[in-house]
Amino acid sequence: MAVYRQELDNMVRWDGRRSPFYEVYYLKFAAPERQLAFWLRYTLLAPRRDLGPPSASVWAVAFDLLKPGTPIAAKETWTAEQAVIDRDIFFFQVGESAVYNNGARGRAASGGHEIRWDLQYLPNEASERIYPASFYHLPFPKTKFLSPNWSVRVGGELSVDGQVFRVDRAPGCQAHLWGTSHAERWAWSHCNQFHEDSGAVFEALTGQVRAGRRLLRPLTAITLRLGDGRTLRFNRISQLLCNESRYDFTGWELGGRRGHYRIEARLLNRPAEMAGVTYTDPDGSKLYCYHNEGADLSVKLFETSRKGDRLLHALNAQRCAAFELVERAPAPELALHL
Repeated sequence: MAVYRQELDNMVRWDGRRSPFYEVYYLKFAAPERQLAFWLRYTLLAPRRDLGPPSASVWAVAFDLLKPGTPIAAKETWTAEQAVIDRDIFFFQVGESAVYNNGARGRAASGGHEIRWDLQYLPNEASERIYPASFYHLPFPKTKFLSPNWSVRVGGELSVDGQVFRVDRAPGCQAHLWGTSHAERWAWSHCNQFHEDSGAVFEALTGQVRAGRRLLRPLTAITLRLGDGRTLRFNRISQLLCNESRYDFTGWELGGRRGHYRIEARLLNRPAEMAGVTYTDPDGSKLYCYHNEGADLSVKLFETSRKGDRLLHALNAQRCAAFELVERAPAPELALHL
């Protein structure tokens, strides 16, 4: 059976024995006509052997953009032995939930909430890698992150606490992460719903990692794809160190240079609308993730020259940009939903 490179990038990396290790698949998408957004996660966790057996979980968060600040979240967990992993094609299943190359289905119920989904999309022809190519072949960083389906249009049916919704061509993204340890902290954003260019895609990631006991300076990667297919990656190793990044729960300001191009991005977030969830590192430590699918984002691309900068593109998205901020301590003023 032929397997394309994009599907190979999605194949489960965990061999069933390796520890410590973790792996995540997520699918996020928004349906503007429904004023809804969803964030779905399928995870494997193989903790340090003295911390217990490996487990598999399914997470689901629904955002009602008409009622901001009221995300509905549910999570279910099984032993990893109950997971079904296909080693020839991309297929990962736990319980009645599964993720595969052209869609996802599932159910998560907890805390009095239940979310169900049966979704399809046309896979991308190639994956998008936010890191420099060398990072995928080196021990550093300890987490690998790529997007086999960086920009897709999602269709299908979902239900949230019994209320059924149909979505059609909802802009979304499906990504894959794996490694031996999470970063110490990070901020991330993704958007493919710009008013001026329906084919444009933006993604940015700022993260800090440890080398032994030393906390390294933040590394920032930025990628912009325009609707005409041109892709500008501000992610060379020198750029990771020089790209500008300032963020907190209220927003994020970014900037970078590449050759004759300069990019500026500004994200406006509403902290009260974020869904808070708790991650567990393979060493047993906790991380606290706050995620929003309804942030505002503006991106400007300039051509630089000795005569000054010339604005090439100005892109804007209202209430449809994803923003995620993760720290090692919970934010006292924000709720944790899972």
